[in-house]
Amino acid sequence: KILVKLYTTHQTIAIFAIINHLIYNKMFKVIVLLASLLSVAAFAPVRMVKSSSLRMSALGEEGVLPPTGFWDPLGLSVGQTDETLLKYRAAELKHGRVAQLAVIGYIAQEIARLPGDLNGVPFTSIPNGVAALSAIPAFGWFQIGASLGYWEIFGWKQVEGSTPGDFGFYSGKPLSSEELTTLKTKELQNGRIAMLAIAELLTHDIAKPAGESLFTIHHF
Repeated sequence: KILVKLYTTHQTIAIFAIINHLIYNKMFKVIVLLASLLSVAAFAPVRMVKSSSLRMSALGEEGVLPPTGFWDPLGLSVGQTDETLLKYRAAELKHGRVAQLAVIGYIAQEIARLPGDLNGVPFTSIPNGVAALSAIPAFGWFQIGASLGYWEIFGWKQVEGSTPGDFGFYSGKPLSSEELTTLKTKELQNGRIAMLAIAELLTHDIAKPAGESLFTIHHF
């Protein structure tokens, strides 16, 4: 019995030690705060969801999923015109697509690099993530800026009269209305997850010790 009590006591102490470590971990505090805010928003009065039915008509059913329905906890769509709502949707799609590319790039460059150099600076010598900001040569920043400017001004052209984010790239088989809605919802959801993912990757990259791999797993 004494051994059982000692074992139980040690278990209890270990559990409290882990909880204490989590409570005083700054990152965990931030996560708890964000989770609390999201929980409050998710269980906001139903009136907001019901009053959003008219605003949904401009955006369609894409991205409207249970349990939140039309997700607008801050009421940013209240009183907005259909034109403004479509601009919001186009911006969401653009941010989601960029975030998906950013996540893929973040992970891919942690694993492998393309051969070559820029103004004598080998690609392999440029660190991945946030540390690259101070290592990329000036001509590299020029190339990045020129590429972004080209795609923003000339490359990606919204198809007039079509849904937001349609740049005329799709050349597959004709889709039914139901199939199109399903694919649009999947793109929105993937983009939303990617925006959260790149935010986490950046946070982890800034918080981790210098020189440590992005994939290093920490244990208690």
